[in-house]
Amino acid sequence: MELANTFCTILRGTATTPLGDVIDSSTPFLEHVPAVLVETGRQTQDPSTSTPRTIRQVTCTLPDWVQILNTDRILDERTQDTYIIITVFRPPDMFGPPPGIVLALKRITAAGP
Repeated sequence: MELANTFCTILRGTATTPLGDVIDSSTPFLEHVPAVLVETGRQTQDPSTSTPRTIRQVTCTLPDWVQILNTDRILDERTQDTYIIITVFRPPDMFGPPPGIVLALKRITAAGP
């Protein structure tokens, strides 16, 4: 991961509130994982409604050794933004070292000041 532009923490697991609701927990599964996190596009119109809004498409590349699940969450340690995983893609490694794991993400934390 020579091109890593941040480090991330993989959050895994659930917890139960006092009322019995199941929520995502903030339990770190892996910390300080080198990652390439980039915004690959943006859309200014929600396709399902006519409401104008900005939908950012974020891609994350992790090392091949990371055991990621599609129910995990990604915490960017640099910006403290948390992302949910939309898709997990493992590109084929025809020649050379494994290319890593490519994730499509959606930010779930509010924008900062």
